[in-house]
Amino acid sequence: MLHIAWSAGDQHAGEASLEVGRAFVLARRMNLPAQQPLVAETIDGSTYVFVRLPYVSDPSLVITATANQPVVHRGQRDNGAVVELTTPLGGSTTPAPGQKISLTHSGSRVELRFPDLTFSAVVTFDAPATAPPDSGTMQLDLDSLQRSNAWLVGAIAVALSPDQGVVAHGDLKQAFADWRGIHVPSDGGFDRNVMRPAIESRGLEMPGPRLNKIVYLVERCRRTSEFPARLLDEVRERLARLSG
Repeated sequence: MLHIAWSAGDQHAGEASLEVGRAFVLARRMNLPAQQPLVAETIDGSTYVFVRLPYVSDPSLVITATANQPVVHRGQRDNGAVVELTTPLGGSTTPAPGQKISLTHSGSRVELRFPDLTFSAVVTFDAPATAPPDSGTMQLDLDSLQRSNAWLVGAIAVALSPDQGVVAHGDLKQAFADWRGIHVPSDGGFDRNVMRPAIESRGLEMPGPRLNKIVYLVERCRRTSEFPARLLDEVRERLARLSG
């Protein structure tokens, strides 16, 4: 369940609770009466906030509830607007027009600011449980990696990536093929059948089809400490044997 507490200036505020697959939408409606510049409605389980402002895009913001982390889509064109996502810890990011971003922290704030209007939404949700490394609550080992391409490619990507960068696409593809004992797949087949499912299974949304999928995958796995250090060492050792 996704919960959103929103406000538009000092005069308008509300709350919404959304099931998976439903969305919270901020959009423009110029046919609203002048004396009623904002209307909030629930339509088919989704919540819509319509505002009578010509510079607000249609839609401007869309926050979608997923089975993992909610996804924010900035539909707002520039038009003098500032869109900012801020985590409870103070970290912030500014999505570009058309960009989609997964929220990784419950309690994050999404703001759309114009000179004469600030729209704010605080998004709370049940984050997917992640076991801390070496906690004993989830015993990942080399055998368990065999059960899922998403686990396997994530572990290989992190294991082969330098501290300040990521492994090259061709090297990751070759290492994955060596581990599975298969012919090296084409770039398109590898991205479509391995990389994209691995990213989507972690609740991430790629903001564009041509962006580096490995960057998104490695950053997510490192941020959540998905793979213990001893497992990454074992992955490197096995890959060294396979390539030797």
